[in-house]
Amino acid sequence: MSAQYDRIASGYRETKGSPVRTHVEAYTFMRMLGDLRGCSVLDLACGEGFYSRRIRQAGASSVMGVDISAEMIALAQAAENRDPLGIQYICADVAQLEPVNQYDVVSAAYLLHYADDEAALQSMCDNIAASLGPGGRFVALNENPDQPEQDYAAYTQYGFNKKYVLPRRNGSRIEYSMIAGRQVIRFHARYFTRDTYEAVLERAGFSDVCWKALELAPSGITEFGDEYWRAYLGNPPIVGLEARL
Repeated sequence: MSAQYDRIASGYRETKGSPVRTHVEAYTFMRMLGDLRGCSVLDLACGEGFYSRRIRQAGASSVMGVDISAEMIALAQAAENRDPLGIQYICADVAQLEPVNQYDVVSAAYLLHYADDEAALQSMCDNIAASLGPGGRFVALNENPDQPEQDYAAYTQYGFNKKYVLPRRNGSRIEYSMIAGRQVIRFHARYFTRDTYEAVLERAGFSDVCWKALELAPSGITEFGDEYWRAYLGNPPIVGLEARL
């Protein structure tokens, strides 16, 4: 996992400016996180710090960013050095993470579906639970486990494509290609069923596991109109996920 993002770190950072990521992904995720004023937040799979910085700017009292990719952490630390917000970053595998604090919120935009198998997924969720205080929240964006098994050429207009490697079962690959400036970057995630995600989270000690539909920012309609979003929102590739300890 670290190797694939080490290779594409700079390119992946460029994709954060796409309309989908601005008007759907970021809008949905920050609304799910809600009022963060005074909260301590552990931001897992933080990448180059895209959400870590927004979480801190939203009023979080402290933010720790964690990513398995050393190149991603280097980009995050460089942004912190240029414009200090008091965010700490560490390079670590969440499946092997040793919790050092108990946070109010653990955030994770694209983490769980990178587990290689159910055992690794369980380790991730166990470590997330151990990083939360009583009543703490886990808020995530994740692969949508309820999509049909097919290729998604309709996503090309949004700057990416995805393909399931069949037969689709727990741990099978989801292959992505994404436009990043003048280059195309490629990476893969893993498929798990909805029941698997829920069972793993419950075994880790979470309750109130809830899946959240994507939301479109009003600015997205103003800028692109309703029709532009139809293919994406009609068959969303990702979904929100929340759980409470």
